[in-house]
Amino acid sequence: MLTDRTGLAAGLVPLVLVGFGVGALVGSLVGGRLGDARPHATTIVAATATVLLLALCLLSGFAAPIVVLVTLLGLFGLGANPVLISLAVRFAGQAPTLGSGLTVSAFNFGTAAGSWIAGSALDSSLGATGPAVVGTVIAALTLFPHDHPRDRPEATSFRGDRRLEHAIVGWST
Repeated sequence: MLTDRTGLAAGLVPLVLVGFGVGALVGSLVGGRLGDARPHATTIVAATATVLLLALCLLSGFAAPIVVLVTLLGLFGLGANPVLISLAVRFAGQAPTLGSGLTVSAFNFGTAAGSWIAGSALDSSLGATGPAVVGTVIAALTLFPHDHPRDRPEATSFRGDRRLEHAIVGWST
């Protein structure tokens, strides 16, 4: 999209990707910090990536907005990852390493599946905007209601001793 639709010189593409990387670094740091105080709100804010991807599709013919949007996509798109890993570890009870490992595996699976679907979209009538459309749809799916830990009965990890659970996890409901 950067070279075909936007008309950006191929030599500038690495700089745009550096912008994405800087945005992702800042997003992870800020998302992790904010996620400590408000984990669920932070993950919802990360769904802003849906709007950014839609804007990428609509503004794909203009170089300046695309460069800014790619950087913002890194900022918002990866800001939830530390929070999601933290939540998985919290709810994993006595298997925090397994919770963390499964979360990272889910990220990797999502990246592989999303890349395959987005690559297939390149051959569709959507052309260069196909991957952004696929990303928009996938990001929009995160906005649908889902099973929430607060909706479940109280966890009985640590053999039901909630005081011990709070002391070890450092988190209270």
